[in-house]
Amino acid sequence: MKFIFIIFVSFSCFVGFVFFGHAPQAEEDTPVVLQEFANSVSLTDAMDFVPPDYSGQESRIGYGPGVFSVPRGMEERVSFWLDIYTKYSTDQGLLHDSEYVHLVYEPVDFTEIMKDPNIEDSKKRKKRYEMVKEAKKRVRDRLLRLSKLSSSAGLEGEDLRYWYMFQNVEGKNKFKEAAQEGRLRFQLGQKDRIAEGIYHSGQYRQQMEDIFKKYNLPIELVRMVFVESSFNPRAVSKVGASGVWQFMRYTARQYMKMDWSVDERNDPLTATEAAAKKLKSNYEMLQSWPLAVTGYNHGPYGIKRITQKLNTTDIAELTDVRKGRFGFASANFYASFLAVLEAERNAEKYYGHLKVAKPLISEKVELTKNLDKKTLIQWFDGNEDKAKGLNLHVKSVVWRGSSLIKKGNFIRVPPNKLDVAKADLENMKEIKGPIASGDYHIIRSGETLSGIALRFGVSQKSLCEINEITDPRKIRAGQKLIIPN
Repeated sequence: MKFIFIIFVSFSCFVGFVFFGHAPQAEEDTPVVLQEFANSVSLTDAMDFVPPDYSGQESRIGYGPGVFSVPRGMEERVSFWLDIYTKYSTDQGLLHDSEYVHLVYEPVDFTEIMKDPNIEDSKKRKKRYEMVKEAKKRVRDRLLRLSKLSSSAGLEGEDLRYWYMFQNVEGKNKFKEAAQEGRLRFQLGQKDRIAEGIYHSGQYRQQMEDIFKKYNLPIELVRMVFVESSFNPRAVSKVGASGVWQFMRYTARQYMKMDWSVDERNDPLTATEAAAKKLKSNYEMLQSWPLAVTGYNHGPYGIKRITQKLNTTDIAELTDVRKGRFGFASANFYASFLAVLEAERNAEKYYGHLKVAKPLISEKVELTKNLDKKTLIQWFDGNEDKAKGLNLHVKSVVWRGSSLIKKGNFIRVPPNKLDVAKADLENMKEIKGPIASGDYHIIRSGETLSGIALRFGVSQKSLCEINEITDPRKIRAGQKLIIPN
């Protein structure tokens, strides 16, 4: 029976979903900060989902028949991720082997916990964690029992299933090794998250594809965003990757601006331009899309070293046994990408009748002067939420009124406000901000950030944000601080 998948308009509908960067990870790892989408979309702005059209790309770089088909030897790995994306919701998951991901021990279902209105969210998380912990103990105990046997004689039920599940795994101590810490892994389902991602992809997908076409790249690559962030522009990983393409700060600096007022990683279209450049560079180095895509997660130089060391460019062979090669995310990144390609291509088969958001159209305005929040919001007829929705790269210190947007950056405005914004910029006087007014402080030996904040009458949080300080304890004498107004 088909269903209509609807995304509600309020911000609160996203609370409770964790968006994962760099391949889905175990729920208990909690690798990504909970963030809300920056802009809501009215249901009246929704359109029917249309499957992607990948025809007419013969001249694209590295394109050819079956370029993104499942490589031989990777079928089971891709099948595992397809199940995660299309069969199991974020209230469910699978216990499986981290090395041979398709070896699934048992499902874990949190539905009853999540449906109970009498349980607080914090207690729900704890109960989920305990369920996974107990299930891991059951699996581990069974594996250790099987490790003491020399044959399957007398086995039945789950014991016999486990035995045959491992029949193609080599090694005298394979059951004992599978029971070790790190091998037994829980993967949270992603079905509802991918369906939501398909909805929100409508805001940017066509513009992203146009950017990839400009660089003569296959548009299938845009679907890497599902793996990275599920099209959540506010996704932030525990290691600091940010935006729909989950750029790390040190990589992003090669392609994008980041200062006290903006972080272009969080502008979906600017980040897409950067991703296109990065992927094109990866391909030029590695001459293979499976390797170039994996290199987006692992790093292209690391991939190059591995292929030279092992004298193979076969992605299945490189990722099959990972010891000394890849971490879990890197080893599963290309398989996840292929699985999500299939999930989106046949979305109605897996999710029912879907809706997608209409595109968010904007015009880019280069700032020749510092810009304050008040003026920016005027170009959105006083609607701050709409201003934020089109300017995801503008940092919170600006929206709080503690900082200006530095000249040399850009903002986005509705198309009908482009001429107004340009004229206003040309006619306005230079606005004094933290940089223009010379509000600096050089940290002296023994000073603390909290003490400096108290001295200047500002919050420690705003000091951290405007100076991009992630740990207040890690400041040093001689460091120059910008003091927000």
